[in-house]
Amino acid sequence: MKKILLLAAILALAFSCTHQNASQGSASSDNSAVLAKVGDKTITTAMFESELNALPPQVRGYFMKQGGPRALLDQIISKEILYQEAVKEGLDQDKDLQAAVANYKKITMVKLLLQKKIGKDLSVSDDEAQKYYDSHKDAFTMKEGKAAGKLVPFSAIKPLIKQRLASEKEAKAFTDYVSELKKGTKVDVNDKAVQQLSEDVPAAANTPAAAMQPSGVPAAK
Repeated sequence: MKKILLLAAILALAFSCTHQNASQGSASSDNSAVLAKVGDKTITTAMFESELNALPPQVRGYFMKQGGPRALLDQIISKEILYQEAVKEGLDQDKDLQAAVANYKKITMVKLLLQKKIGKDLSVSDDEAQKYYDSHKDAFTMKEGKAAGKLVPFSAIKPLIKQRLASEKEAKAFTDYVSELKKGTKVDVNDKAVQQLSEDVPAAANTPAAAMQPSGVPAAK
């Protein structure tokens, strides 16, 4: 039973993580070898490699151990068969699907835009981390136990400091970029409708700020 559940989980991951449907493309759109044909759809080596590279390392390793490339190819074939059956059932015209596709497209485009506009120069150098550490030593001093009063070594806390500073750089870059775009965009908010929405929808519980940052690393001020 455990093996069956493991296999089901692996296959679910394989189906959800692949980013290129095997029905896309054909032998005429790339020069790679044809691995299989499913109905009138062709699966090429390039398409197979795209599917393989989209898998998480642990799932990729599973397929390689359980039968090599053929094991994954069998799953790509199965997915294509199911996809073709879904088209026959008219599910490609489903309104919920169309809405989901449109939303996915919007999210993906926003992600690409942010990567292009603010995804650069967000790294944190060792010098920046050291400077932060030196100016916040009280925060890195043990408060309890036998080690009370001792300073946590910089080498031990450096990864968390860099993670914190990188997150803050990204958040600031995002806020600055959106603020700049808002200056050139006309936005009208229906305050009355928003107020009504606030009354109809219970407010979400506030998340403690401490839970939003790496343990032991105070937010920069």
